[in-house]
Amino acid sequence: MEQHETSSRHAPSEPAHESRHPEGERPQEGERSGEGERSQARREDAAGGAPADVAVVIPAYREEARIAQTVAAAATLDGVDLVVVVDDGSDDATAEKARAAGAVVVRHSRNRGKAAAMETGAAAVAAVEDVQAARARQARGGQTEPGGGAAGFGPAGATGAEAPGAVRAPRHLLFLDADLRDTAANAGPLAAPVRAGEADMTIAVLPPQKRAGGGHGFVVRLSREGIRRTTGFQATQPLSGQRCLTRAAFEAALPLAHGFGVETGLTVDLLAAGYRVREVEVEFHHRVTGTDLRSQVHRGRQFAHVALALGARELPVALAEARRRAALGARRLADRATAGRPRGGR
Repeated sequence: MEQHETSSRHAPSEPAHESRHPEGERPQEGERSGEGERSQARREDAAGGAPADVAVVIPAYREEARIAQTVAAAATLDGVDLVVVVDDGSDDATAEKARAAGAVVVRHSRNRGKAAAMETGAAAVAAVEDVQAARARQARGGQTEPGGGAAGFGPAGATGAEAPGAVRAPRHLLFLDADLRDTAANAGPLAAPVRAGEADMTIAVLPPQKRAGGGHGFVVRLSREGIRRTTGFQATQPLSGQRCLTRAAFEAALPLAHGFGVETGLTVDLLAAGYRVREVEVEFHHRVTGTDLRSQVHRGRQFAHVALALGARELPVALAEARRRAALGARRLADRATAGRPRGGR
């Protein structure tokens, strides 16, 4: 797959910190049942025994017809040993279908939007890692490695069984839409640059979809132009929700921009902070928005959320520039006044 390098900046060198779960969003013990066995079966890459180091996070709302296929396909990816589905207040069987397909499921009691679902999903991954670390310590008699790491966890996603006594790094986060179905299995090239340490965030560039959407591109143009103004980067598909991030990059972008502004905010925030962002062409296919009234209302919400995300990021820059110009003008006036005074104070 062709890859587009979108930033030559280097990521900050500070280590990733553990994600914390929002109050009330920790996965319930019953929802985690069977996760350990499924993880054990997926801990090594089929391509040569490389350690698993990626968690898939799938925000989902009313996706009972598609979520099982998406989960099953995502679970086959190299490097993936954990699939988390965040049911964002669905009133159908989305959660049940996802759990039956093998996902760890976390549910919102009401619809809170995509950004909140992404944050909850990342927190659920951290919660699973906490449980796994505690079990590893317990298996080793409560021993803890020097430096405070969890005993029994190996580097870059290795489990305790693979590298006893080492410290396991947090998993990378691969965010996928719930309606990708079988094409979720094509996400390998999206995760590869992050796993190889070549990028901090990758963004999927999708091919033309099987059915054309009913939009006019005004939300895409708003996002693309806003990203260009604030970072100088020309995004190909700025609203693409298929992304892979290091844990450090994800946490650097917290709190995420609200709702459907999350993708625009992520791109702006990470580029502005010096993280490396790369676009990758991936053969994903999903449901496109139609032309009916509900679809048009959806686009209106998208536009509002993207505009809010850009405004929150552009306004501070504009204010700082205004202050800089005001200070420069005041300095020039002071210089002119000083230059016009008679020498000797007369």
